[in-house]
Amino acid sequence: MLPNYNRRFLDTLLFSNVFIACCAVAQGGMTYILLSLPVDYVVLAILGCATLALYNFSMILARPQHPEKSPFRRVRWVFRHERSLWVWTGVALVTAFVLGLRLHIPSFVLLGAMGVMGVAYNLPIVRVAGKGRRAGLRQITGLKLFYIGLVWVMSSVLLPVAEAYHDTLTIVWPHVWELMAWVFLFVVAITIPFDIRDIYQDRYYGLKTIPVLFGEQKALVLSTILLAGQMVWVWFSDYPLDVRLALIVASGLCLSFILVPPIKKNEYYYFLFLDGTMLIQFLAVWMAS
Repeated sequence: MLPNYNRRFLDTLLFSNVFIACCAVAQGGMTYILLSLPVDYVVLAILGCATLALYNFSMILARPQHPEKSPFRRVRWVFRHERSLWVWTGVALVTAFVLGLRLHIPSFVLLGAMGVMGVAYNLPIVRVAGKGRRAGLRQITGLKLFYIGLVWVMSSVLLPVAEAYHDTLTIVWPHVWELMAWVFLFVVAITIPFDIRDIYQDRYYGLKTIPVLFGEQKALVLSTILLAGQMVWVWFSDYPLDVRLALIVASGLCLSFILVPPIKKNEYYYFLFLDGTMLIQFLAVWMAS
């Protein structure tokens, strides 16, 4: 067991979405490394702030009726600190907007589109058949995983590339499309275990995720296939051997977390180990480069 002060720090880091914001920055940094582009720290700061704001907003918007009775430690923590989270979400949003004004107009439009997509994910704009209520786009059958993957690709790959392109830097487009596919496969693969964790809750709310539609075992098989496919694709790419090995090792480590978790599947497993593989991926590529 963690000492109380360590656990409080870990809860704050993970449940306030600071950690996933750092992972977003890391993924953007990996894009600059793999595409041999100079790092734009304004873009990375925007990625961190926008991710923090959107994840906090989505979490608060999905407030259950009695959050204090939730079986999830994260939900109880979030709504005990809801006022603070609103403040930090506002600060992050304003910071992202102000920094966004420094971008080229097409990049700023892309940033706005990602923001709209992130908000629409939970905003009640879709009528739920037979339920007499509205829900976010996540309610559309089978959309959740691919929607999340697309938003991550747009933020961590397309935004840095768009800004670099309008700075008249050389872009190797085949590498861009390849990297977009790798990030998509990786993000979707690590999102599936989250849906497996929430399978009973999603069934209750009528959310048709992949595990709900096809079952836990088939969902795990899909996650394995996606990661294995990504590793094979990376191996046969034209990147230097050390970079390919770094990406494959990171994906292999992620696969081991999914299939043979080293610890009990509690919330730290999901928000630290699984999300943390995005940070590990960046560190592996950075050291290999």
